[in-house]
Order: sequence, then C-alpha cells, then structure tokens
Amino acid sequence: MAAIGQLVSGVAHEVNNPLTAILGFADLLADSPEIPPSAKKDLAMILQEAQRTKLIVQNLLSFARKMPPQRQLVQLNSVVRRTLQLRAYDFSNHGVEVVEKLQESLALVLGDPNQLQQVLLNILNNAYDAVLETSRRGRIEITTEQRDGFSQIIVRDNGPGLLHPDRIFDPFFTTKKVGKGTGLGLSICYGIVRDHRGEVLCHNNENGPGATFIIRLPAARDKAMAAMAAANIMAASAGQA
Repeated sequence: MAAIGQLVSGVAHEVNNPLTAILGFADLLADSPEIPPSAKKDLAMILQEAQRTKLIVQNLLSFARKMPPQRQLVQLNSVVRRTLQLRAYDFSNHGVEVVEKLQESLALVLGDPNQLQQVLLNILNNAYDAVLETSRRGRIEITTEQRDGFSQIIVRDNGPGLLHPDRIFDPFFTTKKVGKGTGLGLSICYGIVRDHRGEVLCHNNENGPGATFIIRLPAARDKAMAAMAAANIMAASAGQA
C-alpha cells in the first residue's frame, strides 16, 4: 500500500501542474470583455470541470497521505443536490432519467462535505457509464433515508449490473475500457466513507437490471448541534432564495 500511495501521489502532482495553468488561463479568458457570450458558456463548463478535476486530485493526495477528513455537520440532501448539478448537463444531453427521492427529515451526519460529494460523484459517474452501455433508456434513482441510526444515500441504476461486486472496491480494479477509468475511484470512495465511520455497500438489483450502491453514515448524535446546524442550513437556503 505504501508503494501505491507513492505512485498515486506522484501522478496527482503531475496532473496538478497543467491543471493549475488550465484554471488560470480559463479564468483570464472568462473575464475578458472580448469573449462572446456563447464562448463564455463553454468557458464556464471548462472551469467547472477543471475545478472538479482539482477536487479529484486533492482526494488522490488525501488517499496517498491518509489525511483525516474535516469534520462538520452535513446535510446529505444538500450533497445530493449539489452533486447532481455537476452532472445535470451530461445526464440531460444523453437522455438519462434522474429520479430523486429525498427524505426531507434526514438526520445530519458529521463529516467532510467535499469528500462526501466526491464519493457520491464517483458513484454517479459509474452509474452514468453503466446505463450508457445498454440500448434501453438510462435511469438513475437517488434516494436518501434514515435507517438503524444511519443516514444513507442509495444510488440505483438500470445498467448491465456488476460482474464482480466482491472486488469492486479493490484498488486499480476496473471493468471499464482502457483509458476510461483508473480503477481508483471506488477504492477511494470506500476509504473516505470508512474514515467517516460509515460503509459503502453494493449489489445487483434483484427485481430488474442494474446495480445499487448504498452509502451509510452514522447520524449525528448531538441533538443540540444538529438542531443548530439545521437552523443554519435553513437560514442559508432562505438567503439564497
């Protein structure tokens, strides 16, 4: 594992250098008055995806360094909505139906919102790739619910299912085509959720095609802190409206 950590760290640093240049030049172009509105839309997408790549690089470095996550009270429904916004364009462009079933009374969890978003993004990316492998219309269902003292996110797709669900979280294991994936995404997800004292489960669907991933995180136990955080979330939402 030490050798893997060194390899991942080296790759992440190599990617970070050109990525910083891309972000810098894209920012400069976006601020230029000579850029037409149509091009600014494309630049906004470049910036969004470059920022997402930067977050992936940061998580690769965290994976290599075993950095502890930052802890704060997190509303998983907000994580779901933010993450879906990142992929909304691709889902819509390829006709993938996205169904949200979010439990509004979901208990807060203690964790790092950026890391949890990266976990969900990785799982959504895998679901998206899976549903595009079949001839039927892609469908991804995201559910949040409270169960047995855990707040959980359930991602269900109607893709071809998992060939090796028992190996899916192994580092560098991938069934994707060459160049499509590193095999590190779900392994990093597993490590992040484990550091949050939770678990990630997966299985093939019994009553239809596809697979289901479940992210389970312990609900925050301090009710006073949870109530305060919930009030802050509501106030922030009201301020944005």
